[in-house]
Amino acid sequence: MLKQLQKIYPSIIPFTKKNTVPFHQYVWYVTNKNDVFGIHEDELTKKDVQLLDTFFKRYNQFIPDKTVQEQTWYDRIKTPVVETPSLPYRFVYFSMTKDQIDPISFKEAISELFSKTTPILWEDETSGIIVEEITPTDEQINYEQIIDIFMADLSVHIKFYIGDMQQSFKNLPHYYASLLEIGSLIFQISNKEVINYVESVPYLLLHDLDEETKDQLCTAILKNFHEDDDMIKTLEMFLHSNLNVSETAKKMYMHRNSLQYRIDKFITETGINIQKFDDAVAVKLALLIKRMK
Repeated sequence: MLKQLQKIYPSIIPFTKKNTVPFHQYVWYVTNKNDVFGIHEDELTKKDVQLLDTFFKRYNQFIPDKTVQEQTWYDRIKTPVVETPSLPYRFVYFSMTKDQIDPISFKEAISELFSKTTPILWEDETSGIIVEEITPTDEQINYEQIIDIFMADLSVHIKFYIGDMQQSFKNLPHYYASLLEIGSLIFQISNKEVINYVESVPYLLLHDLDEETKDQLCTAILKNFHEDDDMIKTLEMFLHSNLNVSETAKKMYMHRNSLQYRIDKFITETGINIQKFDDAVAVKLALLIKRMK
């Protein structure tokens, strides 16, 4: 294979840890037999790169070598298996800002926070999938806390998209591909740092609407309160508090009657009863549209 490619790209070289070439000047690929090779960027046109990307997976020498556990997961994704998982599992997509932490240090930090060695399926130096296998004695992972720890201790900004729990390997290739696709998209359309598969649904639905339709929906639902920051904050907190007036008032340091007056004002002037589930869903979507802009 490499000999054939060398006829087209004379600069092609195999990858070894002892290479003295300037790595950043080469585009690196790995074959399905795990042979790694690089081609000097000056020899590659945009079409060349697109063609090579079709047949080979990109290789990054800064990403840690796969563990036996990680290679097993890659094998399951590539070739679906009929075996039943010994533990339920879920994939968690992560994305972090470039040049803040190297992949090896990130992997060590994740394993320490999870209190066990945790498989990571890297997509590139800044994103990939954490494989979270759940044992009966495991405490639930709080990803908001993990973000706080990374920011406080390592000055690393990271985001997580949490997939649903899986009990089999039947649809593993599709599950893996969809986590990568939705994960990379969701942080472009949502400003949330941690979002799970349920919370992502309205964002994904709204993403497919054109801007004019979004504006019309937003204006039709919020009406004169479209630019009223106080009312918008009240509506968001009311929805976040599961339509509970007392809890919302407490969080906003308001008297319950004052909050109820504000909600009644919205209902009266818009004709939308946010205290009813269906109407609340419509208001939630309108507020998401505002947030996505």
